[in-house]
Amino acid sequence: MVSTLSIFTTVFLVPVLASFILNIIFQKPPADHGKGTMFDLIASRYDFINRALALNLDIGWRKVMVKEVTSDGNLFLGTEPVRVLDLATGTADVAILMAKEYNQKNSEHISKFQNIDILGVDPSANMISVGREKVKKENLTDKITLDLGDARNLKDLESDFFHAATMSFGIRNVPEKQQALCEIHRVLKKEEGDVKGAKFGILEFSEPGDDFGIMGMGARLFIRHVVPVFGALLSGAPREYMHLQNSIADFPSPKEFANLMETLQCGDKNTGTFRVDDVIQLNFGSVQLYLATPIYT
Repeated sequence: MVSTLSIFTTVFLVPVLASFILNIIFQKPPADHGKGTMFDLIASRYDFINRALALNLDIGWRKVMVKEVTSDGNLFLGTEPVRVLDLATGTADVAILMAKEYNQKNSEHISKFQNIDILGVDPSANMISVGREKVKKENLTDKITLDLGDARNLKDLESDFFHAATMSFGIRNVPEKQQALCEIHRVLKKEEGDVKGAKFGILEFSEPGDDFGIMGMGARLFIRHVVPVFGALLSGAPREYMHLQNSIADFPSPKEFANLMETLQCGDKNTGTFRVDDVIQLNFGSVQLYLATPIYT
């Protein structure tokens, strides 16, 4: 029978040693983790790597975000077509889940919903190409459009235009987080008086705190060493994939990131910010879902 020590050595100690060696062999990736050229290299294997490293849990996390952002379908009940922006869309996982959620809720409702238009943007051309094939395969081209774009500069998008926005595992790759968040704030409908503001959901990794106990410690070791090492091996681009270790370690704690969102000063009069409505902890504190509303102070 395999001992507990043998399992621990295989699952944690070997990846920790491998992580140490890889960090010696390969230079630390550039600070701009999220530039499109890096993800261009791994686009064809990105979905496989994600499913493998997240033990297939990542789709569930994205489904939670879609449910929360749409308030379980209530977003679709308005009197005008619903416009949703999916930032760092990658291979369009969230955009596809959003369209499927719309279709399901529409089929359950007595009167048909207004149309939905989902725009996914990403700085990687190859990721967008893979995403377009997936959208076509799912027969969702009438609802989803994918374009090249950078969250830091959404100059081609109208202000106060979108009813909802999502961003999964992308904000930590953006060096100028305040700039990106203010651009997102600009294009979302704001809460003013009786007018409801847009729903904004961000999924992101962080290292679990001590308050999650032994399960949090295990998740911390897993996300710090196991995920980057196996990602480097599975991707065939070790230097590029080791960015995970650095970007997750460098990302603010949930409390710090929520505070960053709520202390933004966006717009010409520096009065735009977000109200963080909830922070939902997932996967023993290694994944957070931030739910926010764009407001003026």
